[in-house]
Amino acid sequence: MKNDKELVQKMFDEVSDRTGMPKIDLADDNSAALPFGEGMLLHVHYRAEIPEVDFTVPLGSVPKERKASVYEQLLSANFYWADTHGATLSYQGDLEEVIIQFREDTANLTPERLQGVLEGFLAVAIEWKGRLAKMVEGADDADGDSDGEESAPGGRDGRGADDFMMFKA
Repeated sequence: MKNDKELVQKMFDEVSDRTGMPKIDLADDNSAALPFGEGMLLHVHYRAEIPEVDFTVPLGSVPKERKASVYEQLLSANFYWADTHGATLSYQGDLEEVIIQFREDTANLTPERLQGVLEGFLAVAIEWKGRLAKMVEGADDADGDSDGEESAPGGRDGRGADDFMMFKA
């Protein structure tokens, strides 16, 4: 796909129409924000110069007394993206917040692929928000997810449109 914001916007619109999620309308600066889940916020940024779409979700902050332990666990989870299903955990210093990010090249992006990326990434973000909360509390099982299910950006976990419930009314 060429560097075309209109084509990317059309794909977001098609995904919204198919899944029932609220529209992601890219602003003049090529960004948008969308609330989802329980108090979470998805930030989307289309970078025409690369071209790619970046997805970011803030996960929460870490108290000073837990930083060393929590950051060690987060770094371990980032190793070869194995525990983040292809996403990246980071620390946004100016906001003192842990975030999760995923980047998708738009060269071969289709509405189906975009839907899979969104579904997978948001599921991973929800999983990591819960895991981070357990780490901050000092829970012993913070390194495993509670339901045993795995999901991945790009829909590699077999999820379909019917599983995209976090946006439905």
